[in-house]
Amino acid sequence: MKRHHMAAVAASACTALVLAGCGQGGEASAAGLDDCLTDPTGCNAGERGDGGEITWALDGSWGSWNQNTSEGNNAYVSVALVGMWPYTGQFDPAGDFIVNEGLFAAEPELVSEDPVTVEYTLKSGANWGDGTDVTVDDFIYHWYATSGNADLCDGCDPANTTRGSQVESITGEGSTVTVTYGEDYHSAEWQYEEVLSQPSHIAEDQGFDWQNDPKAMAAAEDYFAETVPTWSTGPFTIEQAVPGDYVIYVRNDDWAGDTEVTLDKITFRVFDGLDNIVTALRNGEIDGASPFSVTSEAITQLEGADGTSYAVAGGPSWEHIDLNTHNEFLSDPALRRAVLTAIDLENIIERTYAFVQSDIERKNNHLFRNGSEYYADYLSATGQGSGDIEMARGDLEEAGYEWDSDGSLLTPGGEQVTLNFRYSESKENRKITGELTQATLADLGIDVEMRAIPDADLGSVLAEADFDMISYGWSSDPLFVGSASQYWASDSGSNFGGLEDDELDALIADINGTLDYEEAADRANLAVQRVIEDAYVLPIVDTPVVVMVSDRLVNVRDNWASQQRAAYNIAEWGIVDE
Repeated sequence: MKRHHMAAVAASACTALVLAGCGQGGEASAAGLDDCLTDPTGCNAGERGDGGEITWALDGSWGSWNQNTSEGNNAYVSVALVGMWPYTGQFDPAGDFIVNEGLFAAEPELVSEDPVTVEYTLKSGANWGDGTDVTVDDFIYHWYATSGNADLCDGCDPANTTRGSQVESITGEGSTVTVTYGEDYHSAEWQYEEVLSQPSHIAEDQGFDWQNDPKAMAAAEDYFAETVPTWSTGPFTIEQAVPGDYVIYVRNDDWAGDTEVTLDKITFRVFDGLDNIVTALRNGEIDGASPFSVTSEAITQLEGADGTSYAVAGGPSWEHIDLNTHNEFLSDPALRRAVLTAIDLENIIERTYAFVQSDIERKNNHLFRNGSEYYADYLSATGQGSGDIEMARGDLEEAGYEWDSDGSLLTPGGEQVTLNFRYSESKENRKITGELTQATLADLGIDVEMRAIPDADLGSVLAEADFDMISYGWSSDPLFVGSASQYWASDSGSNFGGLEDDELDALIADINGTLDYEEAADRANLAVQRVIEDAYVLPIVDTPVVVMVSDRLVNVRDNWASQQRAAYNIAEWGIVDE
């Protein structure tokens, strides 16, 4: 297998797959996951037989096929499209970045620092699965879609404009594509930027004059969001799919990658609830899963399952509670601070996660994992997440709030404060988080209504800001420069709670203003401190997750550093050669 490795990202390599628990089922498999602690990139390795079909379970659904958009930018879409999407590359479980072997012949090259200019060398034969080569036009299409510029795409709703808004020009000559950025772009993560998404030629075939008509460009993005992809740059291509239900992959004979693909077919299928996934594995209906949640009941069932291997670890997403700053009450920072102070995170963690990962720690930094060399705890000193009702009451009294004879909280204007709490209906941990929040805020005099969200509707609920408080997870990887902008920039389509803070925007711009990685991390921590001052987002934990694998599969292992989890190396998956 030919792979292009970049240097490990120091901010994350130190935390590579620290397993909190792992084990075999009733019968030990030939490989298994027991060695993942000491060999995170080589555990469960084995010789693959040629051919075979497998089914992989997903624990959440999706309603869009376009990851460029704020609605389509979620982990479930990312996993569902992992077999065909044109990612620049993937971080592996050791924190190394592996360039997409089906697209690029070499690592991206920085050819100028002023202005920042990056060259990409396309691999010979890199194509869209239909014989059409990947070209410079495809790079330009992605730029327009993610630019946030109405002159390029009038009506687009990109999830992140940090990179797209900074592109000055894109040119191509032969297999070389050159991206030149504006004078304000100096990202320390230039080599990891996503540069491709949709095939421009298909947009043109559908009649969208995307290069000359900004409204047609937006219409093309809508088309790709609604249409099952018929194209692929990956090792597999979609044979059949229903959004939010299943994706059936078959081998992509036009893939330009060097890794030999052995599986004939992979079916990704959504199951309702973790218990149903475990039962399906025990019954032989599926071959594995890497769900974004885990319970003690699931671990108990896996311990007694024959022919399986499982592991529990801190995963690639972090749970948090967000507040809607456009809510009539939560627009007041004083109330936001009191609400976040009243929430008892240690109680939430004890009730939701400690059963499956005994050493789990509260997350006290929005951008850096607890094991990172750049991690610093700015939250604890503020009292946010402490459950200190008296402190919260004192802050409210100082801001002019009062309580009526029934103990209900009243604004300085005399209005009773009421809020709702939204959560994904299939995620028990988020429901418990909401219930515990509801109970603690009742002690503060705030009536909270619990409102469940069908899994497939989470993206639209977030995009429409149809919440007062909400619990969900941000998928993350070892990167942080673009994350700060995506999460909190005033003009970000993923700033779902509508925070507008000019000082924070300036700090975020500073993160993207240096090519020095350590300096960028220092600047990122300044932005974290400002978000805490704004009392906008309350981190909970790096979410514990489980991977479960049938002993008939080899080269399948979990990956904390990728939102695709175990599917990050899908080309290498196979059925054990007997």
